[in-house]
Amino acid sequence: MANLSRPGHELIAQTPLSLLSLTQHHVEPHEENWFARCRADYLRAFPLSLLETVRLALLLLLVGPKTNPIFTIITVIGWCAVMAMQGSVLQKESAPGFDEKLALKNRLSVIRLRVVWWFGALLAAMLVAPVESLHGLVALGVAMMMIDGLSAMSLPHLGLGASATGAVAIAVGLAAREGWDAAPVTVMVWVLACFMHWSLYNLYYMFATRRIRTRRLSQSNETIQLLLNQYDDEGSDWLYEINRSFQIYNPSQRFCDACGLTREALQGLSLIELLSEAAEAADLRELLEEGRAFRNVVVPIRVDGVEHWWSMNGRPVVRDGETIGWRGFIADISAAKRAEAKVAFMAHYDVLTQLPNRTLFNATLTRAFHRNAGTGVIGLLYVDLDHFKAINDGHGHAAGDRVLVEVARRLEDAVRPRDMIARLGGDEFVILMSDLDAPEAGLAVAERVLTAIGTSIEIDGQIMPIGASIGAAFAPDDADTGDELLRAADLAMYDAKSRGRRGISVFDAAMQIQMQERRTLELDLRAAIVRGELELHYQPLLDINTGVTAGYEALLRWNHATRGLVSPDAFIPIAEETGVIVEIGEWVIRTALAEAATWPEDLTVAVNMSPAQVKDGNLLSVVVSALAASGVPAGRLELEVTENLLMQESEDILATLHKLRGLSVKIALDDFGTGYSSLNYLRSFPFDKIKIDRCFVSELAEREDCQAIVRSVISLANELKMTTTAEGVEVSEQLDALRRDGCTQAQGFLYSRARPASELVFDKGKSRKAVNE
Repeated sequence: MANLSRPGHELIAQTPLSLLSLTQHHVEPHEENWFARCRADYLRAFPLSLLETVRLALLLLLVGPKTNPIFTIITVIGWCAVMAMQGSVLQKESAPGFDEKLALKNRLSVIRLRVVWWFGALLAAMLVAPVESLHGLVALGVAMMMIDGLSAMSLPHLGLGASATGAVAIAVGLAAREGWDAAPVTVMVWVLACFMHWSLYNLYYMFATRRIRTRRLSQSNETIQLLLNQYDDEGSDWLYEINRSFQIYNPSQRFCDACGLTREALQGLSLIELLSEAAEAADLRELLEEGRAFRNVVVPIRVDGVEHWWSMNGRPVVRDGETIGWRGFIADISAAKRAEAKVAFMAHYDVLTQLPNRTLFNATLTRAFHRNAGTGVIGLLYVDLDHFKAINDGHGHAAGDRVLVEVARRLEDAVRPRDMIARLGGDEFVILMSDLDAPEAGLAVAERVLTAIGTSIEIDGQIMPIGASIGAAFAPDDADTGDELLRAADLAMYDAKSRGRRGISVFDAAMQIQMQERRTLELDLRAAIVRGELELHYQPLLDINTGVTAGYEALLRWNHATRGLVSPDAFIPIAEETGVIVEIGEWVIRTALAEAATWPEDLTVAVNMSPAQVKDGNLLSVVVSALAASGVPAGRLELEVTENLLMQESEDILATLHKLRGLSVKIALDDFGTGYSSLNYLRSFPFDKIKIDRCFVSELAEREDCQAIVRSVISLANELKMTTTAEGVEVSEQLDALRRDGCTQAQGFLYSRARPASELVFDKGKSRKAVNE
């Protein structure tokens, strides 16, 4: 399509010989009817009926009506057909609501008929006319070439066709009558046809471009006028005029409204006096006195007690070389200023608690170290709320936000006036104490903070237990820079959490070493699967009544290349915190099922599931894929979940467990009785098995309360048609008590320790009696 935004001469210069691009114009779909009307109006402007009549008369005059009566009759009949069709088109166009695109199409049909009629008439005339009339016919044909082309210019291809057919009729007629003697005239006729080609396409380009651009300009003018009208009605800018003494004259109503003054009060008032309360007024006076134009001079002004901000622009009015006053406009930018202030606030402060954020804290911490220069003690408390996630999950984020606001208020009450409190994000706060006499003073603040946060918070009538783990670090003993001090306090805070929460830990160098070791262990754990360092050991599940092994529980072991056997208690928490547990869990499921495929078909395999695995959206597909790859029936797989997972009360988690159970995979509730609301979880999901935690089994033979609890759990499970497995059975007295109470299965060192798959021995018979180790 032609780009109408470029000058015409550039487009023509880049147009190929065919000039087709000059006839291609982009018209929006909603403008198609308008453009069709423009083209049709051009065609209507020519008196085509008069033209047809005149050229018919001239043609008959040159040929002579008596020379060839047949020619005369046929030519007149053709003329009548053209006139009839044109009359029909005119009648259709006079009807109300006529479609302009259809009108253009009808006009095109008329022109085609005219072209065909004239071609035949002219060619026949050239063939039958007397020799002395040939030059007249050529002149008539040339004239009609130009008239036909120009009259159909708004249909450029058809206009070119009309001219070209006239040229063909002349050339063929002359060739038939005069042979090669007519060659010069024929060449001139074709040169004219080429000129008509160039002229028609360029004229059409100018025709279409002018109309389209005129329409665009008209639409733009309408839009601009609409915007100007809207600006007059709703705009926040206004014009002002002052004389050489800076006195306002002819104030507009909008100017008066912006100042909160009447026109009489504003007339003659000095602009500098109007802005006298602003310090920027002096700068404005200086610009005015220097006689310089100015732009975007921002000044504050109070109107009816409310602060506004004006952006002023002005230019001197000069007459006979002398400045007689000033004219300009003023924009009220109060909204933009307030938004700017809000953005600046949000860049440095936490919107929820109104405390400084990490950005402002880091800048303040850096300045504190620059000012201190090793002459004083800088203290930093890193405060992390305990059980805040449970509040968010159990009561909603709105309640969590209110807790954070209350904690921020308590922190401000607990610290010294000159201390800085900042919220780093989530439930993490820091307290910067930049002028301590000694670390003990900072620890006294930490104690007050611990006490203040430790009191439960009531939200909408509900008591929410809250606490804090606080890490303390002091410079210059613990750090030489702000980053080092923050890292030290962070490590101390994690140490407080590991000691049971709700406490204060002071940084020491050993924490850094422990963190480095933990980081190294984390990196090694990520590579453990690739290196083949992970392996599974299997502990038998004994059917208490028959003494036969019913299945095995897969237990993860990490055989580190340099550390040797790493305890699961050391690396499982790291895997869960870093998310590596999902990848490891998939490996465990696939490996356990692959090894179970080599066992007798009546043996089950149990796999422990991390909450992160169950929440991962790929668990179902992983289990299905592993079952398919191993060929193990789904009923032989048992997945063990803990009460911690069910505490989250997620519909997605329960949906995943139901889908797994729908595959015939068995779901067991592990460590039953150690969490909160254990009985409630039995209502939320139909477990296949309950595993009694070892803390109840270990003292089963000595303590009556343990006996009562285990007996109750077994009875409840039997009523709910669930299997029970007792963990940590180590002595025969425990096994005997479990058998008496009706427990289904037992596992522990009494029967066997966990062993690698290669050490498992299966009897060929159906009965596999337990062998004590």
